[in-house]
Amino acid sequence: MFEQHRQEVITLPFQIRRHQSESVIQRSAERWATHHGLLAGASALARFRRHQITGLMTAGCDRAGIEDAALVVEFATLAFFLDDQQNNAARTRRASAYDDLNTRLRAVISGSDVDAEDSPLVRALSDILEHLEPRARPDWHTRFRHDLALVLNGHEEENAFRRNASIPDIGSFSMMRREASFCYPIFDMLELCRGAPVSSAVHNSSPYQVIREAIADIMCWTNDVHSLHMELAADEPINFVTVLQHAGTLTTAQAVQEVCERIDNRVKDFIAARHELSGLLTKFSTPNRVQNLVLDCVSGFESWAGRMEEWDRTGTNRFDPSTISASGLPSYVEDLLPR
Repeated sequence: MFEQHRQEVITLPFQIRRHQSESVIQRSAERWATHHGLLAGASALARFRRHQITGLMTAGCDRAGIEDAALVVEFATLAFFLDDQQNNAARTRRASAYDDLNTRLRAVISGSDVDAEDSPLVRALSDILEHLEPRARPDWHTRFRHDLALVLNGHEEENAFRRNASIPDIGSFSMMRREASFCYPIFDMLELCRGAPVSSAVHNSSPYQVIREAIADIMCWTNDVHSLHMELAADEPINFVTVLQHAGTLTTAQAVQEVCERIDNRVKDFIAARHELSGLLTKFSTPNRVQNLVLDCVSGFESWAGRMEEWDRTGTNRFDPSTISASGLPSYVEDLLPR
């Protein structure tokens, strides 16, 4: 029995917001997941509800319309399912099957059509891209597809460590972890939902990039603490606690404490970058209305990160070992890897 740190409270100075229509958005996401073959049957649907993805994701888009917020939840559902299929591939020794899935996902991101032979995961991604098409400018779509490609690149890198039963070093871990986590494309979607017209100049600026990187690190590392017990049991190498232990002579408790201290430092980086961004918007002579939208978008990132910390500890059954099968799949998830 591995020591559990799921109840470790990681204090984040972020205000958490909630969407007033969570139940409506949840039902919409359930219909979408069922329609695309991600959920099979009433029992899987009931178990999926206990996963509580909607409460987590709508914390970042609390002021969005129901349709836009539902699209965020649908995309996050797809992201969690893909993460689960990575575990499935690793534990059932079918790495090549996930490689095949990764290849088809890349093709869809590049504009390829889907067919009946494709995995439900591929068809679901195609559906999301189709629904996003009329909602944003071409430059937003370019960013979004680039960030999706980063996710798949990150998955390839992570899976190489899994196949080799090796642990990444500290230097290569952080970027790989944040890019593979789906945080970047979700930031893009939260930006879109809040109606924040983040220009290329602002998006590519140092403070905005630090904001995205810091929030991604905070969320990933928080998750690594709360899910550690499950990942140790599965010999999962992609966890910051494990990486720090491997790099030094730390006990598990000491490595957890080190991760928490690093999270605190990233919070400070975020706060400094948020202040710098405010000054940059003024320097760019950004209209007050647009400044407010951009800064409100950043507050959505904060809210999402704060809710993630709570969700990990008390808001989901995702980290309950009793809900996980030998394949590493949560009980509501089908084996969706290509055959």
